[in-house]
Amino acid sequence: MTPAPASPTRRRHWLPRHPLARLLVVNGFAGAGLGILFVMAILAFDIAGIRTLLANGGEWIIGLALLTVGSVTTFASVAMGGAIMLVRSPPELGPGGPGGGKLIPVRVRAQRSPSANPRLWTD
Repeated sequence: MTPAPASPTRRRHWLPRHPLARLLVVNGFAGAGLGILFVMAILAFDIAGIRTLLANGGEWIIGLALLTVGSVTTFASVAMGGAIMLVRSPPELGPGGPGGGKLIPVRVRAQRSPSANPRLWTD
């Protein structure tokens, strides 16, 4: 007797249930993977002599770790930020969000700070 196939929700139990958290996790991992591929490409093609510099240096593991962590952090952040910026507002809010996309003028009273007074400036 063959076991029943795992349900799709069972296979992805490590993903968060909240859609926004799931969006961030998936795009963060995708960006981290791109960051690792970027470091591998830099090392494979010896761009700017990085591979040579790491190989001839005494503490190559520290340099490689810094390059990898920095690239992974940058690429993951860009992927997550791009995903957030592409999220649309729910249809019940309308095309422009809660205000409907209308600009509403607001009266703001300007406050003068002491540093804006030229008489208080010193030479």
